[in-house]
Amino acid sequence: MVKFSIITATLNAAATLPAGLRSVADQRRADVEHLIVDGGSTDGTLDAIRAGGSPVARLACSEPDNGIYAAFNKGVRLAAGEVVAFLNADDTYLPGTLDAVAAAFRDQPGAGLVHGNIQVCRRNGWETLRPPAGRRALGGARIFHPATFVRRELFEQLGGFDEQYRIASDLDWFLRAQKAGVRFYHLDRPLTRFAIGGISTRRGFLATREVCRILHWHAVPPSVVLGEWLDGNLRNLLRPLMPPRRGAGIVP
Repeated sequence: MVKFSIITATLNAAATLPAGLRSVADQRRADVEHLIVDGGSTDGTLDAIRAGGSPVARLACSEPDNGIYAAFNKGVRLAAGEVVAFLNADDTYLPGTLDAVAAAFRDQPGAGLVHGNIQVCRRNGWETLRPPAGRRALGGARIFHPATFVRRELFEQLGGFDEQYRIASDLDWFLRAQKAGVRFYHLDRPLTRFAIGGISTRRGFLATREVCRILHWHAVPPSVVLGEWLDGNLRNLLRPLMPPRRGAGIVP
């Protein structure tokens, strides 16, 4: 049986975290630990963890850190599972997610990474999104990190997330893995419900600049970097004009 380590970084997430705790605990047939890496919350997040009633969740630490990717790196160092995943504090796994991912790793023994689709809440209900195709796919490296599961040994081989990037370090890591020849396997089903309106939306222009820096560093063709810059900034400019949505925001 595959053992999972699910890592959640929190900072003042008392309102949203309980749903995520339940969604991991409800993966009943999975062998899973849920590590909560807290950045020093003051709003009752720690009480929510203790009162959550999850038999698999534990508070790994609560202390100031250098952002979400520093918290993820801490979690990886503490993880005991052979497969690691990162669930945002306001996201949830869909029923059967870990069973499906475990089966994919068994059926695809050469895969170092299994990733799936996400669901986002639109005006008319939940919509499933697949990873982008074409130029924006970056050869398959642009995937949804809340629906991605990685063999822990890859972090030992490739290193952790680069903490100089505050918003898009997962993209940098996926590009590094791609260059190293890691096999990505796409499980074509929704795995995670993703709450739109997070930091990549609130700080959209910074996110776009960071993505372009990462692409330039990885020697992505300048035409692709320019296209990313234009697409990202156009979305950021138009966002205030968009009609309000439930869970307001736009998936990056």
